[in-house]
Amino acid sequence: MIMSLPEDIIINILARVPRCDYPTVSLVSNTLVASSDIYTIRSLLGCTEHFLYVVLYNRDHKDYRLYTLCRKANGKHSRLALIPWLPAVPRRGRFVAVGSKIYVFGVINDNYDNMTSTAYSIDCRSHTVQPLPSMPHLFRFETVADIIDDKIYVIGRNYLKEITVVVVVFNTKTQMWEPGMTILDKPIYGMDFVYDPNETKWETPDETLSSKKWYHACFIDDVMYYYDLVENKLIAYDSKKRCWKAVEGLEELLAVIRVRKLFKTLRYGERLLFLFSIEETIGVAEEICCAEISMERRQGGQIFGKVEWFDRDLITGNFDVIKPLDVML
Repeated sequence: MIMSLPEDIIINILARVPRCDYPTVSLVSNTLVASSDIYTIRSLLGCTEHFLYVVLYNRDHKDYRLYTLCRKANGKHSRLALIPWLPAVPRRGRFVAVGSKIYVFGVINDNYDNMTSTAYSIDCRSHTVQPLPSMPHLFRFETVADIIDDKIYVIGRNYLKEITVVVVVFNTKTQMWEPGMTILDKPIYGMDFVYDPNETKWETPDETLSSKKWYHACFIDDVMYYYDLVENKLIAYDSKKRCWKAVEGLEELLAVIRVRKLFKTLRYGERLLFLFSIEETIGVAEEICCAEISMERRQGGQIFGKVEWFDRDLITGNFDVIKPLDVML
């Protein structure tokens, strides 16, 4: 009956349907579900949703591929599904999600010592690849990339001068690289540096910040979160008060975790995603697990976490979690 309606009305209806139901709807009309108009209307109606994409390394096949988390509307077991028609992503590439796109910067050259200037984007609405202008600088592979105010900052070592730190800026609105360095309104944090945009200079982080080994951290509302392997706790750093504290309320989740090294945190809207591997044997990941955690600040500065959902054994095989990404669709 619905197919007898005008196409614009059908698209308007489908735009309001949760995207997890699209595989079922595609059995009726795959063309309509794939229409870019649906995603435009979803954005206008405020119906966009957060979706988890993950770069995984397959130890058996020796490749890096993009997967997406398929969550069932009825609450049944979630799973990470390969997007088979997308090519393998580059080893040690840098990945940044902006809206419905994933931006990929750098491909390691044949000698495995430097990145090329290759850049492209993946449109997650259609799972297609679009080339981007080449990066204006060549980097060594120790680089980081992140998004601030519609601009992606790629920071790394200069190809010609190893000790020189170079920052290049990609404008996602114009889809072009900007000349020189653009001033930020928020600091960029690294393990051994902080870039202060107000002073336009690089600084050594304060002793409190540098006192922890905060690998794979993420920021939510000026608070940085990371998982401490030794203490088996989720730790928060308040960048305004400059202090560390453990997130409370996660004892039940942390009690089942036997993480050794394969873990990542991700800002997922206003919540935190904790993606990790549980290992029975060192070096062999038994299962990949994921928890979505909401945070609440209470009087006295305490931060409490609440597990909104938790699922384990998301994929069968021998995989490493490389990079989780929050995509809006």
